[in-house]
Amino acid sequence: MRRLAGWVAGALLLFAAQPGAAGLRTGAPTRPLPEPAAILRTLLRAPALIDYEGTKVISTVRGRTAETVTMLEAYKRLGKLRLEFLSPESVSGRLVVDDGASSWQYEPSMHLVVRGPSFVSGVGRPERAEEIVRGYGVRILGREEVIGRDTVVVSLAAGRSGSHRRLWVDEATGVPLRTEERDTRGEIVFVSYFSRISYSLNLPPALFQFRQPAGARVVAFHLTGDPVATPSELLGLARSPVAVPALLLGRYRFHDGRIAQHGAFSAAVATYSDGISVLTVFQTPSSRMAFPEVGAPIAFGPGSARLLDLGYFRVVLWQRGGMNFAVLGNVPRTILLQAADELNAARPR
Repeated sequence: MRRLAGWVAGALLLFAAQPGAAGLRTGAPTRPLPEPAAILRTLLRAPALIDYEGTKVISTVRGRTAETVTMLEAYKRLGKLRLEFLSPESVSGRLVVDDGASSWQYEPSMHLVVRGPSFVSGVGRPERAEEIVRGYGVRILGREEVIGRDTVVVSLAAGRSGSHRRLWVDEATGVPLRTEERDTRGEIVFVSYFSRISYSLNLPPALFQFRQPAGARVVAFHLTGDPVATPSELLGLARSPVAVPALLLGRYRFHDGRIAQHGAFSAAVATYSDGISVLTVFQTPSSRMAFPEVGAPIAFGPGSARLLDLGYFRVVLWQRGGMNFAVLGNVPRTILLQAADELNAARPR
């Protein structure tokens, strides 16, 4: 889910050929469409009820070049995920394992393991459905068949982040079978869809245990310590002035915080959620931790930052006022950068 320039003619043809692109069945449905809150409750319950395994295709455009990635995706209820990247050759062998507490992503081209917090919602919160409807202006666009299954097409309007989403939610299971992201101009910038899926498999627990390749370098952004429930509690625990707003981007609310210990240094960590996705913010004094030299340099406000884009989750890192910052999420790059802008403008306390 990246910010991209737009669709070129070849990408438009690719999109038109994908499953589920034939158009919405909005005329004379055989049964009434569900209310937005009802289909969201089905979506939010699914992680605790459904196991599945399937092949997923992700299509994006970089400049004038269309890119397609194919992977095997396996999910085990209550928050365990495994992604094995198959093609193209540049990402073949990439592996992501998320056990519901931490995630590991192995990049074979760099022989690098990035450990981060879990981004899998193993137990959804269906009681937040009405809040999400209000916050996103959720609309039901119709029904459409995707890989032979009836789906409800859900539109989540763009907010301050500028990212507009559409989800094709399997009406029987609540699993999103197709996802689109649109930019501020309404152009599609990201499409993911299942080309096949199987439900109710007894997937072995060992499939969701990460085994670190011998000699691989490790960059860690994982969570430790006991969580606290409010920004003021996290501020009280922090050993240095930190920025902990109660709200990011107008819809990501503070969920919990902790002081995470990583060897000889500690970090103030805050997690934020909009009910669907999660952002995690790390703050560490520069005097206690060298700035991680990972990712690609990017322009950022008055200075510079680094972006580590590893497909499953992305990390923006920067320094300000003697502190190292990192914001992580399984969200579009634009959302991470806008969250980083807000954190950069917030006054540490």
